[in-house]
Amino acid sequence: MKNLITLALLVGAVAAGGWLVYFGPYYKDYYTMEEVAESVVLTWQAYTKERAKGEINHQLKARGIDYITPAHFALREEAGEKVVEVEWQVDVYPPLVGGRRLDFYIEQRVDASGEVVR
Repeated sequence: MKNLITLALLVGAVAAGGWLVYFGPYYKDYYTMEEVAESVVLTWQAYTKERAKGEINHQLKARGIDYITPAHFALREEAGEKVVEVEWQVDVYPPLVGGRRLDFYIEQRVDASGEVVR
């Protein structure tokens, strides 16, 4: 019985490690992109839309994210708020389980007073 529990824990640890290796970097990039989108929307609020577009390029280069491009961003105004949306997909192919598509979407808003709307 003790060997069975050890085996189950070992299999679980290997599965979790595999998940981290294949999917972890993309989820890390998701959280990084939340910061990027917030930086862009605050830049837009403080300056101009054109400067916010420049901030997109700067942030992507500074953070070394090359598979997400400025084309994945949408900047729009809605009900007095400035809104930055980022949407992208990634196809991941871990061994033995086939391909998986990960879909990501981020929206950051700032109101007229300059406060980020959560």
